[in-house]
Amino acid sequence: MKKIKYITKLFALASLFMLSGCGDDFLNTEPSTAIGEVTAESSEKGLKGILEGIHYMTYSYDWNNAHLFGTGQAAINMQLDMMGDDFINTLPAYFMGVHRYEDHIDPNGSSDNRKINYRVWDFYYTLILHANKLIKGTNDSQLPENIKSRLLGEGHAYRAWAYHNLVQLFGKRYVKGAANDQLGVIIRNENQLKEPLKRSTVAEVYTQIDKDMTIALENLSKTTDLKIKNAIRYSTACGIAARIALSKSDWVNAEKYAQEAIEKSGATLQKSKDLCNGFNDYKATEWMWGYTQGPTQDFGYFSFYADYSYNFKGYNSGLRFAVNRGIYDLMGEKDARRGWWVCLDRGDKIPEDAYDQETKSYNEYFKGGLDNPNWETTGQSIKFKARAKDNSRGDLLIMRLAEMYYIKAEAQAKQDEFTEAATTLNTIMVTRDPDYNTTATGEALINEIMRNKRIDLWGEGQRFYDVKRLGVIINRANAKNIEYLTGVKKENAIARNTGKYILQIPQTADSKFWEFAIPYDEVKGNKLCEQNEL
Repeated sequence: MKKIKYITKLFALASLFMLSGCGDDFLNTEPSTAIGEVTAESSEKGLKGILEGIHYMTYSYDWNNAHLFGTGQAAINMQLDMMGDDFINTLPAYFMGVHRYEDHIDPNGSSDNRKINYRVWDFYYTLILHANKLIKGTNDSQLPENIKSRLLGEGHAYRAWAYHNLVQLFGKRYVKGAANDQLGVIIRNENQLKEPLKRSTVAEVYTQIDKDMTIALENLSKTTDLKIKNAIRYSTACGIAARIALSKSDWVNAEKYAQEAIEKSGATLQKSKDLCNGFNDYKATEWMWGYTQGPTQDFGYFSFYADYSYNFKGYNSGLRFAVNRGIYDLMGEKDARRGWWVCLDRGDKIPEDAYDQETKSYNEYFKGGLDNPNWETTGQSIKFKARAKDNSRGDLLIMRLAEMYYIKAEAQAKQDEFTEAATTLNTIMVTRDPDYNTTATGEALINEIMRNKRIDLWGEGQRFYDVKRLGVIINRANAKNIEYLTGVKKENAIARNTGKYILQIPQTADSKFWEFAIPYDEVKGNKLCEQNEL
């Protein structure tokens, strides 16, 4: 945790963040043109620079130029979804340690081997440290109230968002009405940046999260809406609040804040072919929170799109995951989201830009093409698209309007407002499938809501949180995908999803394997930090 706890210098100008990486050099080196730390934490220019830096890290953080992971929150989203039940693997591939619940329980994940538990701990606590600096500096400043409101609103929202992700990963699930006195994570506020601290309980962490969100919403509600997506606006904060309420089974507030986000964001649902645009353009009308890459911000082989797009010639060669056909096959034939995957049994075509005219062959992602396929033929993803085969640039998505509709619908259904929930679901679904119309009620309606949420947000980082909060037992060997395979391919698919490969996948709602291990660097450097059960 050395990088997290002992960062002493910050870049203050957004331009400096844009020109620098987010590894150790970025965090520990102050260039001659940077504003000094004391000035940065008290001046308007410096505080705004810290905030811009937090935003930059959200989409560009690369864990010291780590290959085979990607950058920022978008990469974390994809990795977390690999731990859900909708990423189906049947072939040798990258990321198996994550997919099989092995990497996240390895306490030895460090800056050298960077297991996912280290990455998320490092990422969110780095953001928290900078948010703490921003909050303290703003509170101590003599800035005009309108400027302070914006800085405090974003700072507290960021801190709540980071703690919410951390406590869901490293703590046991929040149970409504229970004491929730199990260990959560360490709470570091603006007055406790470096000293060793114990882990707080899950209840205490949520108390801190709720306090931060109250301050964030109060301050952001007083500011002028900038109507931009690369900032936390009031509507974005409502989206964060909706996620938090959902994780607490607080259905009233989940519905309330999801509706606020829908009304205030200015975002609109996309339709038909607009949904199949590669998810790489933050001008897309559904995006509520995201970031665009400038022409000088090509992260090359460290980019999200170098690992997770279908068309870039890079590390995506080992990305072998199909959509769970149990949810895919229930889509209507006119559902535009079918265009996010290639299913060979349905006669789907491989996109033209996955074919290399120079070599007269398909790229490694679709190795073997249609004749001798060595890819997940039951539904390999083409949802994410890089600028070109030799250009890994692409905008990074953090939050989308569609999610708010699914949160609202689930919250309504859980309050037995079935007519209202069906209306909410139909409102979004008619933009996906013009023939869709559900009249379901009760558990059948909740299943419809969750099925479509799983399809819509595939690869966007919400499924792991849902399976953990709902106690879903993951059994990928029962995925319908295997029914479409024959012979050796079917045998291999079953073998890869049974036996020794599933030993750490939680088999009960209370399994210890839901919780991420605290990185050894933290336990070693902070003797008060208690490790999770390993």
